[in-house]
Amino acid sequence: MYQFDEVRPTPHLLHDIAKGNIWDSQPLNIFGFNRDVGTAYETIWDDGGNYVYPSSAVAMDVVSSSASDTMQVIINGLDANYEAISETVTLTGTSAVTTSAAFFRINGAVILAGSNVGDISISNGGTNHAFIGAGIGTTQSSVYTVPAGHSIYLFRIDCTSGTVNGQKYLYLRNVATNSAGRTLRVTEATFFESVSFDRQVPFKIGEKTDFHFECKSSSSTNEVSLFVEAILVRES
Repeated sequence: MYQFDEVRPTPHLLHDIAKGNIWDSQPLNIFGFNRDVGTAYETIWDDGGNYVYPSSAVAMDVVSSSASDTMQVIINGLDANYEAISETVTLTGTSAVTTSAAFFRINGAVILAGSNVGDISISNGGTNHAFIGAGIGTTQSSVYTVPAGHSIYLFRIDCTSGTVNGQKYLYLRNVATNSAGRTLRVTEATFFESVSFDRQVPFKIGEKTDFHFECKSSSSTNEVSLFVEAILVRES
């Protein structure tokens, strides 16, 4: 029987992880969105097209398309050693602000107040590595890199599309590249309106692995969204 307690662990493991009762594990919820997926595979992320990972740890330029955006943004990512880092920057509207930290990977970014009027881009050398759409407040990207000394355990993957045409299909796959450069394109699936993978045994992704999800349409374009439920575990 389930018992709720504010301090002690309970018989419900996933509740305890979400509540912070399990010291070496934390919940990881990933949401990706691409409103214009065409007939070639592209990343499910809010800036569209194929995501490009930085080739080295670099400072990021953070800028909005609106002069009204002057709130703080926290950027979460990894350094050159795949160790977790974060930095909070204060937007100055359409004038770029450069981070002090050098990011090798960006796993997400979110505004800390208000609502962003414009699109917020986080980039280096003109290439976006994170993006926050106007009025959204946070990144919507299926792109994630596993920190050093950790693993990801995927429990559930849901993917949906905006198509209403029964003759139009979507193709989904996961792309995982480890630090040695080996790339696997797996979990391929074909679906119409939605597909769901509810795993009884979670799928493990090891440390220092870049992964994201790609999708393509059988014809024309579609809006595609992706939901991932996972646990980030510090390995002994």
